[in-house]
Amino acid sequence: MEDPRDKIIREQALRIKELESLLNKALVRIAELERRLGLNSFNSSKPPSSDGLVKKTKSLREKTGK
Repeated sequence: MEDPRDKIIREQALRIKELESLLNKALVRIAELERRLGLNSFNSSKPPSSDGLVKKTKSLREKTGK
């Protein structure tokens, strides 16, 4: 006869594997979303209007000292 504790242990081990798989999928998804969040018009094909109100461009003119 099987010990009820053995059954519980097996069920818990199976559940742990399921949760590990789910966690790994979530971590991959988070990494992709963080990568996409870091994209702007300078490092992707997005138009500058999608950058929002933050202006990240620098003037290409040199200061003359006047």
